[in-house]
Amino acid sequence: MIFAAMKKSSTSKLSGYIAILVSMLFWGLSFVWSKHLLTNNFPVFTIVTIRLVIASFVFVSFFKWRNLLESIQRKDLKDFILLSFFEPFLYFIGENFGLKFVDASFAAVIIALIPILISITMFFAEKNPISWEFIIGAAISLIGVSLLSINPDGTMDFSLKGVLFLCIALGSAVGYSVLLSRLVKKYRPLTITTYQNFIAIPFYIPFMFIFDIKIWPSLIWDFQNIFCLVCLAILCSAGAYMLYSYSVKKLTVTKVSVFTNLIPIVTLIVASAIGQETFSKVKFLGIIIVIAGVILSQLKLRKNIVRK
Repeated sequence: MIFAAMKKSSTSKLSGYIAILVSMLFWGLSFVWSKHLLTNNFPVFTIVTIRLVIASFVFVSFFKWRNLLESIQRKDLKDFILLSFFEPFLYFIGENFGLKFVDASFAAVIIALIPILISITMFFAEKNPISWEFIIGAAISLIGVSLLSINPDGTMDFSLKGVLFLCIALGSAVGYSVLLSRLVKKYRPLTITTYQNFIAIPFYIPFMFIFDIKIWPSLIWDFQNIFCLVCLAILCSAGAYMLYSYSVKKLTVTKVSVFTNLIPIVTLIVASAIGQETFSKVKFLGIIIVIAGVILSQLKLRKNIVRK
């Protein structure tokens, strides 16, 4: 029985790692699809609102039809609303508007701080232990992201306004992770993701009408743009978040968070393949360092560094 339990635990963890890797693939591709839409003058609030509407329609329809969608308990409704407020609403505002005022390379380094902040927050909020392997692995991964993000001339452009927006993204990611770690103990990942997207729609609609409506007549609804929107909705707003929630359920939010540093690697590889980015030896070194840091962060060679 002990062997069977160990085998079951090992299989469970493997499925969690597969889920988080696939979600990082989808989120890495999301930057390529989003860049295409932004280049074609699609405004941020319109892109995100359409993503959420499509994802919610597909998920609510399918899961209700199959009777897989759980009902939210009244006492948890506040947590679901707050979860949706943190992500996708507040996080996307901080990240997308931050990118308007800072270089994308600098933004990537700031976002790479999320795993470390989540581990610290979970230590104080949920008494989760922190290991030396995780801290060192996350720090090494951060160095790798920095190498991936350096411009050809060795600089990074940023402004105080951009940093403040990115700090909003950091804070919302941490808040989202704390709430998610609680909700996955009660609900299926598909339930969390479906309601998370659906509840977030009303947050975006007023901003879309205030800031984007004047741009709508000039938008081009060709196959490529529609394809990008559908992929962002089904694979990123729905699929990736559901897989992320599933991996948190199997591995813990602290271990899962460091995998977000793999997103720039996916984006760089795909963008280079289609001519949006250029590959270099420094960036290749950055990829190796990020992967090494992520692997180290998942190991447990010694006792935890601290326990609350």
